[in-house]
Amino acid sequence: MRNRVSNRILIFCFILSLMLTQAVQPMTELSLDNDVTMQAGTPTRMEVTSPQYSMTADEVLIFDAVLFDSVNNIAEGEISWSCSNGTIDSTGLFFPWSAGLIEIRADHLTLNATYNITVTSGQANTLRVLSLSPQVLQPYTLVANEVDSRGNERISSDVVWTIDGVYVGQGSPQWIADDVGNVNIKVRLNQMETNVIAEVIPGTPFEFIFPEGIQVRSGQSILLKPELVDANGFTMNRSAAGSMAWYAENGSINSQGWYQASAPGRWNLSVIAGGIIGNGSIFVVPANALISQLVIMEDLESYSAGIAYEVATIRTDNNGYSGYVIPPLSNWSITSGGLHYEDEKVWWTPSSTGQVTLQVIDEDVFSSLEVNVVHGNAINAILSFSKSPLTAGTQCVVVFEAIDRSGNYWPVNAEISLTSGNASLTQIESDHAVFNPQKVGTWRFEGTWFDNSTDSRYNVANQIEVQHGKLAFIYLNGDSIILPADIPLLMEPQFTDAHGNQIVGLDVNWTIDDVDSTLDLILSQGYFSSSVVGGHEIRANADGIFATVRLTVVAGSAQHLITDKDAGLTAIAGESIDLFVQVVDIHGNTGPSNYLTSELLSDVGILEASSAGVGFWSFTGKIAGEYVLTIEEGDAKRDIELTILPGDAIRIVTELEGDSLAQGDVFLLKANGIDSYGNEVIIDADNTTITCNAGPTTHVTADTWEVEITTAGNDRSCTIMWDGIIAQNFFDVESVLLGGAVGSTNTAMGMGAFLLSLILITLIVLIRKANQVTEDDWVEDAFDYDEDRPESSPSHDEEPQSESKDDEQSNGDWIDAAMRTTLAAAATEIGVMQAAPGTEQGTTGWYVDVSEEVQYWNVADDGTWTRVS
Repeated sequence: MRNRVSNRILIFCFILSLMLTQAVQPMTELSLDNDVTMQAGTPTRMEVTSPQYSMTADEVLIFDAVLFDSVNNIAEGEISWSCSNGTIDSTGLFFPWSAGLIEIRADHLTLNATYNITVTSGQANTLRVLSLSPQVLQPYTLVANEVDSRGNERISSDVVWTIDGVYVGQGSPQWIADDVGNVNIKVRLNQMETNVIAEVIPGTPFEFIFPEGIQVRSGQSILLKPELVDANGFTMNRSAAGSMAWYAENGSINSQGWYQASAPGRWNLSVIAGGIIGNGSIFVVPANALISQLVIMEDLESYSAGIAYEVATIRTDNNGYSGYVIPPLSNWSITSGGLHYEDEKVWWTPSSTGQVTLQVIDEDVFSSLEVNVVHGNAINAILSFSKSPLTAGTQCVVVFEAIDRSGNYWPVNAEISLTSGNASLTQIESDHAVFNPQKVGTWRFEGTWFDNSTDSRYNVANQIEVQHGKLAFIYLNGDSIILPADIPLLMEPQFTDAHGNQIVGLDVNWTIDDVDSTLDLILSQGYFSSSVVGGHEIRANADGIFATVRLTVVAGSAQHLITDKDAGLTAIAGESIDLFVQVVDIHGNTGPSNYLTSELLSDVGILEASSAGVGFWSFTGKIAGEYVLTIEEGDAKRDIELTILPGDAIRIVTELEGDSLAQGDVFLLKANGIDSYGNEVIIDADNTTITCNAGPTTHVTADTWEVEITTAGNDRSCTIMWDGIIAQNFFDVESVLLGGAVGSTNTAMGMGAFLLSLILITLIVLIRKANQVTEDDWVEDAFDYDEDRPESSPSHDEEPQSESKDDEQSNGDWIDAAMRTTLAAAATEIGVMQAAPGTEQGTTGWYVDVSEEVQYWNVADDGTWTRVS
């Protein structure tokens, strides 16, 4: 039972898997029917489509129309196209014309569909300025349209406007015309430009204005022509106001505006047209002048200057009519003041005070009137000076004056005070001030006045510049001076008045040594110069005033030098010698030297001014030798051969030839004098005494003696006496074998060594023969003995080293060769031995002479030098 159930389950699973496998298998191409075609039904609706919603007038666009059946299948059929503006062909290609919302219509049998597309203006190729009607002084907006090729317009916001060549703005700016008339308006955009002529017209009619001074005779007529103007006063044609109605206070006016005069007088007129009103007046005068009298409308005893008064004539005609008549301004004449026409009246404004005559001619009838004019009310005040210009030393009066509008002046009582100037020279009164200035400068006064008639206070100030007075003194440069001949003197005359004030710009006449030299001074621009030494008188004359100066001309800058020692100057060291030096200027004038200098080193000699007088110079030599003395003053220079001889000796210097002396030696002793500057002085051998305790001396030549050493010892010395000067030189003398009979010790030892050598050689020969040793063995033994011997022993080395050190100190070997050469060169240059390192020059110690020899000298307190080694 259980097996059956299991089999059934297996069978069921197999069948189920087989079914599932078939369900997921794809359909093959063979299972599809490709030849089935569905046919659309009859169109029931239509749709029009466009690739865009708007376009410009320069573009073209293709529209598409689609037919649908009742189940929205696309159907086929013939479509016809139409448009509300523009053209469209059978394919739906649309060409727009005018800008705006255009309807595109598609028709198929009874079906139709529409599409609304917006057409905008295309690319503009011209500009059009909209209608222009600007009014003067009224804001007006300028507008221009861009026009494309099909005439479509659009307002431009980028155009640039200029009116009569003046930039106005961009886009749609507002412009205000300042006058009526034609203007040239230019509008530009990119490459497009349009010019138009516009007329600026007046604004809205505002009022009628009658001309002033309308005058007509009684019984005559005149055409009235009032002007029609806008609110800004610009005139326009009267017809712009419509028909006019007239009114006259006296007389009559017809519809054309003719006025018929009757009675004389000033009568009011008016006109009205459509609410526009104008008022005026007309002056009717008598017909002809039988009698005419000039009158001032205000009858006064006197008339104030600066105030306008109405004047006219009273005319009486032959009909008995009398009235005021205003003749033209050209018929009037006055002796003071002015006339002007205002409010249809003639006005006279007097100016200067006093009697004034007025005259007028009225239709050939002459009349006149004489009146008195007084100053008007003060409108200003001033402090006036009685003198202008004012010079120093001149008295001046200060007055406080009031001024009316016509420029009349009159003095008033006011408070006057001095604010700048010398109060001690000023006297102030109740109505004026008096001052007498002495110096050039500014004087300032202030004043205060209260006008009771106008209740006005006036605070004024005034100042005046005081100028110099007449020439009184002339001052010149150079009085009593000493002037070099080659230096010009600027005379620079100074001019002053009697009070010391400077005056400039005066012409001067010059006299030099009673000779007119004006032209010379002018050409030299005021400089005086003379090549002639001596006294000169210079006189200046200007405006009758004279000035004189006297001066002395001396030689100028040195160009050459002359001395009394041009052949050569010989001086003794330490002694002064005078030479007289003169300078020669460019003009050949000579004079004593005052500022002489020298290039000679101060160590060689000193040149300084002498007490003998001007031009004398004292020279003191120091170092003996041959030199060139170069003297200078200014640009002048001169060379003088100079010889400096040694002075008197103050000490003796001796020199021993030889480092070590021994008994039996002969050495040379040199002795020289030294003056105060270290110069070497030749000793006079005839007056010199030399004694040596080492042996006898013999004079060889001028400064050299020969000494023969006969006595040994460490205290040997030679004493030299010359001209009261004593010098002593100490030295050591070594003892010699045999008392020096065979010479020095070295000679004696040499002879002894020679004798010993002979003896040794003899002994060696004898020993060799006695021993009868073979020569080879003897030689070998001899050489073996020599090789075994030490080369030296310490006991023999120590003693020579100690002696070497002592010899080095005594011989000066501790000074290196370079130092010896340097010190010897210095000694050669100045002629004095130089102190070695560790020794102060002029004191006891080691010295190096010109031959680089190191010597030890003892210097005594009295200045005596003695050589020790």
